[in-house]
Amino acid sequence: MPPVTPPSLQASIHIGASSISLLVVENHPGAVDTPGDFLEQSVPLAQDIYQRGQIRRSTIERCVNILNGYRESLRELGATEDTPVRAVATNVLAEAANQDAFLNRIQIGCGLRIETLDEGEMTRLIYLKTRRRLRDTPSMKKRTALVLHVGPGNTRALLFKKGRIAEYSNYRLGVYRTGQATAASQQSQDNHDSGASMAKLIREHIRSQVSQIHHDYMEAGVEELVLIGYEIQHLANELAKPGKTKSTYRALADTSSQIASMTEEMRVKNYQLDYNTAQAIVPALEINLAIAETLQVETLRLPGSDYERGLLHDIPTSFSLTEGFQKEVLRSAESLSRKYRVHRSHSKQVTRLCEQLFEATTELHLLGEHDSLLLQCAAILHECGNFISARAHHKHSHYIILNSEIFGLGQKDLSIVALVARYHRKSGPKPTHVGYRDLSSDDRMRISKLAAILRIADALDRSHSSRIADVEVTIDRQKLNINLHGITDISVERMAMRSKADLFQDIYGLGVAIHEAN
Repeated sequence: MPPVTPPSLQASIHIGASSISLLVVENHPGAVDTPGDFLEQSVPLAQDIYQRGQIRRSTIERCVNILNGYRESLRELGATEDTPVRAVATNVLAEAANQDAFLNRIQIGCGLRIETLDEGEMTRLIYLKTRRRLRDTPSMKKRTALVLHVGPGNTRALLFKKGRIAEYSNYRLGVYRTGQATAASQQSQDNHDSGASMAKLIREHIRSQVSQIHHDYMEAGVEELVLIGYEIQHLANELAKPGKTKSTYRALADTSSQIASMTEEMRVKNYQLDYNTAQAIVPALEINLAIAETLQVETLRLPGSDYERGLLHDIPTSFSLTEGFQKEVLRSAESLSRKYRVHRSHSKQVTRLCEQLFEATTELHLLGEHDSLLLQCAAILHECGNFISARAHHKHSHYIILNSEIFGLGQKDLSIVALVARYHRKSGPKPTHVGYRDLSSDDRMRISKLAAILRIADALDRSHSSRIADVEVTIDRQKLNINLHGITDISVERMAMRSKADLFQDIYGLGVAIHEAN
């Protein structure tokens, strides 16, 4: 079969907090993809959402006009109906009361289906950016670095130790969230909008969230901050020498003070900003500055590339899982399991058995790589509810996972992991169960398929002794046969299987039989 020829053009569109951008990539067989045209136009999307709670009609129509203009540009470049175009929107869109009306208007007016970026994909995009920084700056692999993405609504923090993610957290601390929350107070101060008073107002507003960041990371020994964000990267050339990525706390403080003292018109003129960014730049600087100050970090790093171009370049592939990324997700789940004192050897054994069973039953479940990752996370954490109480611990596990953060997983993924963990024991899924009843039929089926496998794996380590080194799985018309090598007495596992295999039979129509294999 001849190799598949990639399309000559592909495009990414991002409806961001303050702009809509387009990047066209030209594909040349046997060569590195070449970024082509880049277009960007400002829209006050986040400003509308945090000021009014919804997107104004005029803003919606501006978005429609911009997107139709981009589609015309694509046609002029030779794009056809078959040209891959991925269009995504900032996750602050989820906070707009008229989110559905906005997306429907875009689909009808432009013929585009827009995907709202969830938390999982945003962390994947940040991860891709950070991996490039680690590759370009080898010294970062030896140091403890905190990557900060100060976004329009939230701030994400990724702690890297020796090139690996050690901690991940998310805070309700964003550029536009902060800017709009403090705007009314600034206007009420007799129009006295000095840089010092503005900075003080912002600092007062963000104090509690910055205090939480201090609590979470002060003992981590952070040596460098890596600052990522639309606004802060606009100032990369101001904060670092040309061609360099290294800056300092003092440079950030001086720049923040200088820009805060300017009018919006001066910011637009001096730094080539649009008016939306000119309004947002001071909160962005002050949030980054406050975090650097509370963690007492002097060394800062800023990506040399443009934020929006980098984001658009990564969007076509961000949903695909690399081995390195999967390992980071699992490490995050393991970190959470340590926090809740999970039985480590049992957790590892059940996770390993889940991997083997998932692979052996591919022709039955027809699930993919991402589903396998969710199953492994559920296996790692299925008994974390024991931290609260051994009684009904499966329900406590569901609660803990649902209200925690795992790097790389969005809220929907977390919900699936939590429910799969819940159903590792006792009753299987029921339409009346909270969380399960709100999911689509496809996701309900996914949960049932994964939970059935988890129950089998858990039964195989009923004694918590990790004594099963390997399993051999065969499938016939009536049974899933599991052969256990090197085990002479499997009475405990057989007894556990009698109470755990019911869901597997309900879903797959197969009984489960385990055998001693010599």
